[in-house]
Amino acid sequence: MKKVFTIVLLVLFVLSASFANGAKESGDQKVIRVCQFKVEIADDLLKLAEEYEELTGIKVEVESLSSSNYQTVLRSKQAAGELPDIFNNEGYNQLSEWVEYLEDLSGESWVKDMAPSTVGGASIGGKIYALPLYLEGYGFCYNKDMFEKAGITELPKTLSELEEVCIKLEEAGFVPFGLPFGGNYNPGTFQFNVAIAHQPDVDGFIADACAGRADFVNNEIMQGWVDLLDLCLRHCLGNPLELVFSGQMSTFALGEVAMTLANNGSWLSFIGMNEDIDAGYLVVPINDDPEFNDVLYAGPSTYWVVNKNSPVKEEAKDFLEWLVTSDRGRYYLTDVFGFVPGLTSIEIAEDADPLSKAVSDAVIQGRALGWEWPKYPSGAQFACGDAMIEYAAGRLDRTQLLEKLENIFIEYSKTK
Repeated sequence: MKKVFTIVLLVLFVLSASFANGAKESGDQKVIRVCQFKVEIADDLLKLAEEYEELTGIKVEVESLSSSNYQTVLRSKQAAGELPDIFNNEGYNQLSEWVEYLEDLSGESWVKDMAPSTVGGASIGGKIYALPLYLEGYGFCYNKDMFEKAGITELPKTLSELEEVCIKLEEAGFVPFGLPFGGNYNPGTFQFNVAIAHQPDVDGFIADACAGRADFVNNEIMQGWVDLLDLCLRHCLGNPLELVFSGQMSTFALGEVAMTLANNGSWLSFIGMNEDIDAGYLVVPINDDPEFNDVLYAGPSTYWVVNKNSPVKEEAKDFLEWLVTSDRGRYYLTDVFGFVPGLTSIEIAEDADPLSKAVSDAVIQGRALGWEWPKYPSGAQFACGDAMIEYAAGRLDRTQLLEKLENIFIEYSKTK
């Protein structure tokens, strides 16, 4: 009886060990775990995963998280030994932070097709560690119907013109802006990037800021950016400190506000709530020079990387290869997800949504400034967002805001 009991325990131990080895393997089926923060494509990405499993027999498990807490969750997974097989990385400094866990992808077939603007954020020491799955861009999304009803026939290209547009909208009974200051991601990422991306030498400015050599208070571009921030706060919906990302999407999609600052990936959220919405992009003016302001902001908003310690890393690389080279994978990227491709070998969908089309046009025409926050010291973009929230709440004046932003770069570079 004792011998039988010992055998039973041994069998149970073997079974439990097999179970513990995956999520990565279930019986003979291999499983690729993907963790990503683009929640707008979460449902469609699950459909893509189902198709891939039917085609290859390999299961793709997808976990979609909010971008605001993505890095915190990812670090927790890494600490627990549960780092996904494929996950998001924003490149540059963030790539350096994670490179010890990343597979070298230099030998993949798609590397030769990377858009030139994507290479810098994906490479370290001449090696490519990340796939630029898509480019994204942003500006002020505006509701065309509300503009028409307010009698606005010319889109604003200067700060003064934007103020006039806000007044016309309010006179027509509309709220101009929805500002999501209920979290630090949008302010510290998209809004503050406007001030950084317009600097004549962005990389030099960031380096000077980290070394304590930059003067934010007396920087003309920084001052213009705060002028824009003040304008938006004067003409926004309710208390901006109470508006979070989901509220930002719904208030714009449902016509509660006429404008909001959002990237082209938001289109899926907008039409999901209002399939009849008619929207486009405005520039984000910070002064009264129309040529200076005539840009959108575009770049590889995120890369996909492969965990080099994954037992299914070869399968993970095969999945990425299929995604960017097969007709079906490309169909999902362009026609379903609405991506502006990060590879020159993939064309934007013919019936691309108006926001993605505007971003693609801006990139092609050379009217796009960069997404610069991945170059900040780790954590600085969120600290900048917190400082902007303090300003919106009235706890900082203009000079204090710019001094605090300046000090954030200094302090966070010390802990890099």
